[in-house]
Amino acid sequence: MENEIQLRTESPIAILAQRLANIKQRLTKYKPIAGEILHEIDSVIDMMEGFERYADECTSLESQQLSNLNKITMQTDWNRIFIEKKSKVKLMTQMMSSKVSGQLLKMLVSISRSKEILELGLFSGYSALAMAEGLPEDGNLISCEIDPYAADFARQYLDTTSYGKKIQIRVGDALNLLDDFAFEGKSFDFIFIDAKKTEYKKYIDKIVDKQLIDQRSIICVDNVFMKGACFSNAEKQTKGSEAVKKMNQLLKSEKFFTVMIPIRDGMTIAKLR
Repeated sequence: MENEIQLRTESPIAILAQRLANIKQRLTKYKPIAGEILHEIDSVIDMMEGFERYADECTSLESQQLSNLNKITMQTDWNRIFIEKKSKVKLMTQMMSSKVSGQLLKMLVSISRSKEILELGLFSGYSALAMAEGLPEDGNLISCEIDPYAADFARQYLDTTSYGKKIQIRVGDALNLLDDFAFEGKSFDFIFIDAKKTEYKKYIDKIVDKQLIDQRSIICVDNVFMKGACFSNAEKQTKGSEAVKKMNQLLKSEKFFTVMIPIRDGMTIAKLR
C-alpha cells in the first residue's frame, strides 16, 4: 500500500502555495469574489507551484538506479512498518532527498573531486547513491543511520546497483559514530548532514573539534529552512527549528565560508576559512 503523503522534502514555497489555495477556496465559499482577484490569486499559486517544478524539469535526469529507488521508497508503507515496530523511528517519504537536491550533491562531489564522503542520515539510500555516482573509481562513502530497518532497506537496494560497493553503512547514533571516526583517524572531503535536526549544531561542533575536515573539505546541510520556521516567527517553533537556527548562525560566523541556497527546504554549503 502506498503512503497517503507522496511528497519528497516539503518546502516553504510548496506549503505556501497550498495555504493560498485553501484561502481561495474558503473565500469563494462564503462570498462572491471579483474575477480579477481570483485570477490574481491563481497567478500567484501558479508561479509558486511552477518554481520548483521548473527547476526539476531543467535539471539533468536522475539515473535509472536513482529513479527505481525513488519508486520503491514512495511505494513503501512506512507508517505500517513503524506501527508493526519494525523500525525504531517513524520513517516518511519526505525524508528522501528531491531529485534536484540529489543531482546537486552529485555535482558537488564530482566538481570538488571528493574521494572520502561522510553522510549523516541515510534513510532509503537515495542521497547516498546520488553522491556515490559522483565519486571517482577509488572513492568511498560512509553513511550513518540510526534505524536498523532503514539501514537494511538501503543496503538491500544499494547492493543491486553498480555503486553499492563504494557505500559503507554504519548503524548507530551519529554523534557517537563521529567519535568513532575520530578514533579511527578518518578525515573527509565532503560531509552531507541530513539526520536528527535537534543535533545539527552538535554535529558541526564535533566535526570541527575532532578535525574530521580540513580547509579543503565541504559541508553540506539539508533542511536549513525547517519548512519556514527558521525565518518566520509565524510558524510553530520546535526544538528542531531552534537547533537548526543555532547551527545556521554558527555557519555564518567568521570561522566558515557559507552559502545558503533555496532548494526545497533549504540547503547550506560551507567550508572552513
